[in-house]
Amino acid sequence: MSDKKAAKEAVEEENSSFAAEEMEELKREMRSAKWVAWMEDNKQTLMAGLAGLVVVLLIAGYWIESERSTRVVAATVYQQALNEQDTEKKRSLLENVSRDFADSSYGALALMQLARYDAGNAETYLKALIAHGKAMEEWVWQAHLDLAELYIERGDAQAAKPYLDTKVGEQYQQLQHYLQAMASADAAEKEMHLKKALDAPSLDDELKQKIESQLASKAS
Repeated sequence: MSDKKAAKEAVEEENSSFAAEEMEELKREMRSAKWVAWMEDNKQTLMAGLAGLVVVLLIAGYWIESERSTRVVAATVYQQALNEQDTEKKRSLLENVSRDFADSSYGALALMQLARYDAGNAETYLKALIAHGKAMEEWVWQAHLDLAELYIERGDAQAAKPYLDTKVGEQYQQLQHYLQAMASADAAEKEMHLKKALDAPSLDDELKQKIESQLASKAS
């Protein structure tokens, strides 16, 4: 290849490369111009959207902080109730928690405690606990069994049975079977539930001894 031809091709290649770069730069400028124009045309919408986002973030932040503050206050009053030695004052504080923080888990805990310290209204509190949206399932299981025991003590085994038929966790099965035995009028069924209660995991030595005693009396 001659020097002139090589030089000519180099110039043509350089011009082509330059033209390509110019075209790309022009495209970039056009895209930028379109973007700026779009921003200008939609400025009001964008500003409104940004303002809306800021408002949402502020509300979310306020809600989170408000929820945190509510939990702190509820926990403080609930703990104060537990530490109170006077039964009437304790009950009053627990009622405040169940009323003022009804939608919180502390509201559910207060209902559980109120059932212990206000026997006259225990049925109402236990039913409210079962229906409470923030109650842990363990609390609900215990409430079912406490209600069943309450009815059995009143001599109303029929009212107790629906609460005893509820599925409960393993750690509650001993008490459940024991109460089922107490609610049964059939001797064979009663003995069956007592045996199941004895075989279930035990967390209450006093209850276990009571089950063993009743089984022993049946065997003798």
